[in-house]
Amino acid sequence: MFHYTKAVLRVGVPLLWQYFTRIKRWARHLERYPSVTRFAKIRKIIKLISDGLGVDVMIFGLENIPTDTNYCLVCNHMSAFDPIPFIINSERHLTFVGKKEIMSAPFVPAAMKVIEGEYIDRDDLRQSLKVMLRVEDSLKQGEKSWMIFPEGTRIRDQLLPVQEFHHGTFRPATKAKVPIIPCAIYGSFRALKKSPQFKKYPVSISFLKPMMPEDYAGMSTAEIASFMRDQVQREITYHLRPLDHKIMSEAKDKKYRFNQLI
Repeated sequence: MFHYTKAVLRVGVPLLWQYFTRIKRWARHLERYPSVTRFAKIRKIIKLISDGLGVDVMIFGLENIPTDTNYCLVCNHMSAFDPIPFIINSERHLTFVGKKEIMSAPFVPAAMKVIEGEYIDRDDLRQSLKVMLRVEDSLKQGEKSWMIFPEGTRIRDQLLPVQEFHHGTFRPATKAKVPIIPCAIYGSFRALKKSPQFKKYPVSISFLKPMMPEDYAGMSTAEIASFMRDQVQREITYHLRPLDHKIMSEAKDKKYRFNQLI
């Protein structure tokens, strides 16, 4: 609990100020404020949250992100914190598809509306299909880039392998013919935990080589999903998890069993 208390003391007041003076107002009147302005402000607010939680993000592979077109990011999912470092480090308007349950969290509904995100009700197939069609239309229009978690839910045990990627999540990108960038994240499972306590919570992210439309032409979404999942698993196994183990093993707090992470 001390972890959260420290975060509130560090950023609680400016966060509440921004929420009530800007985010709620923008959420009610999206048409009055340019999306570029809204996204830039959300990035700053989210960075406040990340800094308040003591998260130390390491980014690899930024050169793999296209600068001249919108794209679709697909990533493994370990924590509700996962979208935050991606939004902070995106120069383009980036939003994401979340699950319905996140809309019950404080501040989230208004923030999602400001960045024009979508949520899926996993118990309602028709609603999910409509959301995917809206994402496809958005990608075709080139308005913004999207992030999707193809596993469909968080995998809370960091020792488990990356789960199967649902091939339906790749349809919007393939229909819109935009680059698909596989991403791997590791360490985010600590960021929102009440314990153990550390001065810094390392989170590592790798942007892997994108699949361009000409690369996946002729492939089924199931084949794309399998290929992407294998790429992400390989990056976690041979790069991010060993790196995380090295960083955590060198931490001063020895109460945590770092060796279980490899």
